[in-house]
Amino acid sequence: MNLQQVLYPITIEDFFQNYYEKKHLVIKKENVDAFKELLTVKDLDTMFHSVSNHHPQFRLANHSLDEFPDPKTYTVKNSDLIDPLKFVKSFEAGNTLVMSNLEHKLSSLRELTNEFEFFFKHRTQTNIYLTPKDAQGFASHYDSHDVFILQFEGSKNWRIYDKPSPLADKTTAFVKGEYEIGNVIDEFTLNKGDVLYIPRGIVHDAYCTHENSGHITTGLLGKTWAEHLSELLLESSKNSLALRRYTKFHEVPGVDYSNEKNDVIDAVKNLINILESNEDLLDDFYARQKSITKGHLMQMLDINKIDVNSKIRLKEKHKLRIAKNDTSLSIKFYDLKLNVPSAAESFLIALFKSNQPETIKKIDCTIDEESRVLMAQELSKIGVLEVS
Repeated sequence: MNLQQVLYPITIEDFFQNYYEKKHLVIKKENVDAFKELLTVKDLDTMFHSVSNHHPQFRLANHSLDEFPDPKTYTVKNSDLIDPLKFVKSFEAGNTLVMSNLEHKLSSLRELTNEFEFFFKHRTQTNIYLTPKDAQGFASHYDSHDVFILQFEGSKNWRIYDKPSPLADKTTAFVKGEYEIGNVIDEFTLNKGDVLYIPRGIVHDAYCTHENSGHITTGLLGKTWAEHLSELLLESSKNSLALRRYTKFHEVPGVDYSNEKNDVIDAVKNLINILESNEDLLDDFYARQKSITKGHLMQMLDINKIDVNSKIRLKEKHKLRIAKNDTSLSIKFYDLKLNVPSAAESFLIALFKSNQPETIKKIDCTIDEESRVLMAQELSKIGVLEVS
């Protein structure tokens, strides 16, 4: 599921022009099963009893308590391992079940975060919240990252307050009891299938009344200009005389430092240009993503069976990055890299054009059948090819 599918019927253009980093957005969908393929309560129930889960990734929240519930009440004795029976029982007692980073456990959520990360080029994670009826997990607060909330079960009531901390980040994190939240300016109910977007710094809270609630919070853990620039500044100063000069806060009659200041301005502008075109930054970003390609192990076991009669097609072709050199092509897929001769370009172009599996010998390209099979084997090794 990609960003446009999550936002539908709102267009991406409308979202970025009118809402992104500006104000909250409620999307009422007609399809109550909009997120059925992403997550169900049954999926969670299976995970509780088939995968090892640990505190604090799995924890409880309860707005009515002064402190978070003691993890000793829902973990295996003398460990941080979640006891599924105790954990689920806590839900009946009025606690919200909080499950963080489930994209590392469920491939459907990994696909969601990968699509968001591919679009935004920022890290994304999913937190799952199960709240019982007549309960509230968290007090009013704001987050230091943007969130997309996908209601996959039941319903939940939300309130938005009128005193935001615009574009709050790690330096302006919310501190309970030290921030005036203001007055409610919007109140609404998210029903199964609905979506809510809340920019960082917008004060909000949520509670259940007559129905249990399950929602996916997809957090956009973006890096600000300040974070990116601060990481580049010291490193760039090695090759920048302007950035290595002392700051000039003193005043000396007849001495003009304006040229030095202009050099610093130019150096910072150059860093911004580097950020926008730095291939290494993108490579580092993709290196941190986890592939969602399935069937790779089976293909490795059968890679020598690929022949001219095998049917192939590209998987996740929008994740492929291809760079041309004088005599070769560099193909990058997640954190894997493949160099192939430039002559193979026509083979790749044909694969990109086709959405259906094609028999290798029938692919319309300029390389011979032996080279096609070799290309298919190499592409299969990096996980980008589906072979049947």
